[in-house]
Amino acid sequence: MGETFGQRLHFFRRTGHLTQAALGGSELPAREVSLLERGRREPPPGAVRLLAERLATVAGLPRVYFELSAAQAWDERDYSAARGFALRAAAAALAAGDETGEWELSYLAAVCLRRQHAYRQCIAEAERLAQHPLAGEGQPLRPLAETLLATACQGAGQLADAVVHARLALDLGVSLKVGPEYLVEAYQAFIAALSESGLQDEAWGHCRTLLVPLLESGTDRQTAGKGFWAVGNVAFRRGDIANGLRYHTRAASLLSPTADLEVWAAFNRASAAMRLAEGVHDDATRECLAHAETALSVVGGTEEDGLDNLHNQGRWLQLSGNHPSAVDVLSTVYGRRGVLPPQSTGEVALHLGLSLAALGRTWQAVQAFEDSAAAFSRAGAPDRAGHAARLSAQVQSGAPVGLTERTGPW
Repeated sequence: MGETFGQRLHFFRRTGHLTQAALGGSELPAREVSLLERGRREPPPGAVRLLAERLATVAGLPRVYFELSAAQAWDERDYSAARGFALRAAAAALAAGDETGEWELSYLAAVCLRRQHAYRQCIAEAERLAQHPLAGEGQPLRPLAETLLATACQGAGQLADAVVHARLALDLGVSLKVGPEYLVEAYQAFIAALSESGLQDEAWGHCRTLLVPLLESGTDRQTAGKGFWAVGNVAFRRGDIANGLRYHTRAASLLSPTADLEVWAAFNRASAAMRLAEGVHDDATRECLAHAETALSVVGGTEEDGLDNLHNQGRWLQLSGNHPSAVDVLSTVYGRRGVLPPQSTGEVALHLGLSLAALGRTWQAVQAFEDSAAAFSRAGAPDRAGHAARLSAQVQSGAPVGLTERTGPW
C-alpha cells in the first residue's frame, strides 16, 4: 500500500495546518484522506494533482506535486518514475531556497538508482551528496550518504571501499545519536561489507556485541527483521549453520510481504542462497525458493534479481545430484554475468565448476574455478579467491571436491 505517499501527505497537511476534511473537500471525504495518510488506500486517478493544489501554499505547487508523485511511484516500486519525480521536486526545492529539501530529494533519487541496481551511477550521486555542505563532519545527513555509498560500493563489487564508507557511516551515526532505524541500516552495511570481504570474525563481533543488543532493545518489526537477516548472513558465512538458521528464522517471523513485498522477496532469495551454500537442502529452503519466485512474479524486479533466483535453482539441482541440469542452469546465469557484481559472478562460476567437476569435465571445471578466483579478486575478496584457486588445484590433481561452497570460514 501507499505508506510513503501517506507519510508525505500527512507531513504536508500538518505543515499547512489543514484538517483532513479541508484537504479532501467535496471530492475526498475526510475518512478517505485518513486512509491515504495511513497507507490503507492508493490515491485514485487525479487525486495527487487535486491534493497538491490544495497544499500548494506549503511548498509551492510543483514541489508538492512532484514529491507526492515520487512517493506514489516509490510505493508502486516504479523506481525510474520515482527518481524522475524526485529530481524535479529537488530542483523546485532548490529554486525556493530549501537546500535541505533539495538534499533529501536528491538522496531519494540516488536510492532509486540503488534499487534499480545502477550501482556505479548511485556511487557518483552519493559521493556528491556526501560532499555537500549539509553533509559535512558532524552533520546528521552525512551518515545517510556514507551508508548509501557503502551499499552501492558493495553492489558494484568494490568491497574495500564499501568497508571504508560503512565504517565511517557507523562511527558518525553512533556519535550523532541517529535514530535506531538509521543506525541499524549502517550496521547492516558495515557487517555485510566486512563479511563479503572475508572479515568474518570482525563482522561477527559487531553482530554479537552491538547489533543484536540494539535489535533486541526495541525496534520496529521491519527494521529488526532486516537486522536479524544481516546477522544470519554473517553466521552462515562463518560456517555457523545453527546460528544462521536461528537468525534467519527470526527474520522470517518479522518480515512481512504486506509490509514490503520487495524486501520480503530479497530476504527469501538471500536466505535460500545462504542455506544452499551450506548444503541445507530441505523443505524450508524449498519454501524460500518458492517465496522468492512468487514475489518476483508480482514485484517484477531487475535482471539481477531474476538471475539470483535462477542461480539458486541451479544450486538446488546441484545438491539434488542433478548435475547435467545444474550445469545448464548455471551456464545460463554465467552467460549473462555482465549484469552481476563480481562477487556474484565468482559464486556462479564456483558452483558451475563444482557440477562440471562432478561430471568429470575436468578442464572446464578448472576454467570455471579460475574465472571464479579472478572475479573474487576483482571484488576485493582474497579469501574467497583463494578458495576457488584451491578447488582448481584439487581438480587438476584428481582429488574429489565436495558440493558445499567452501571447506571452512572465508
